[in-house]
Amino acid sequence: MFTTSLSLFDHAPKGKRSIVCLGTPRGGTSMVAGAIAGLGVHMGTNLPVNVEDDLFNPDVFGSDGPEFIEQVSTEIAHRSAIHDVWGWKYPRASRYLPKVAHLLPSPRLVVVFRDPVPAAIRTARRNSQANAIRATVAGKLRSELQNLNMCFELGYPTLLVSFEKAQAHPEAFLEDLSAFTGMPVPDNVSPILDFMTPGSYKDVSTLFTQPVM
Repeated sequence: MFTTSLSLFDHAPKGKRSIVCLGTPRGGTSMVAGAIAGLGVHMGTNLPVNVEDDLFNPDVFGSDGPEFIEQVSTEIAHRSAIHDVWGWKYPRASRYLPKVAHLLPSPRLVVVFRDPVPAAIRTARRNSQANAIRATVAGKLRSELQNLNMCFELGYPTLLVSFEKAQAHPEAFLEDLSAFTGMPVPDNVSPILDFMTPGSYKDVSTLFTQPVM
């Protein structure tokens, strides 16, 4: 069976649980978070096209300091009370996740890894200097290593996703994601596949093909 992802520390998902999607900026997390939402996981309300909930986004708040952590902690309690399965997406969630992970019901991490060369190509179009290209690739790799180290330190069930494999084999990816999250793949996967199709950001509301738990 073809697989697009690798699970770590996994066990059968059941009961109340939370799904956190992270990775790197422009690293494919929007596509993956959309697929999670398409499986029926509540990822927030009035979500923008990048599927990032403002209440879990320190860039919107202005910092990831104590006041932001308090906001996130309060929201975790609120959503855990009203949803059986819920989550959020923020590429650099490793900035604050270790401070709040213990508050989450049965946390499960979906971590997206992406080839850094496309980012280097974009950099080269603006600045062809070798040092600029090196800095771009090194920055991406450092962020991915930081995410990986955090996952091993926390020890929660984790799905390591290859963005390239998920994009090239979306239906296989949905099966991997379904098994990890415990959410069934809907009979009609067309809205999810359309959302995952490369080209541009898309309206996440088109994904709600089944009840959100």
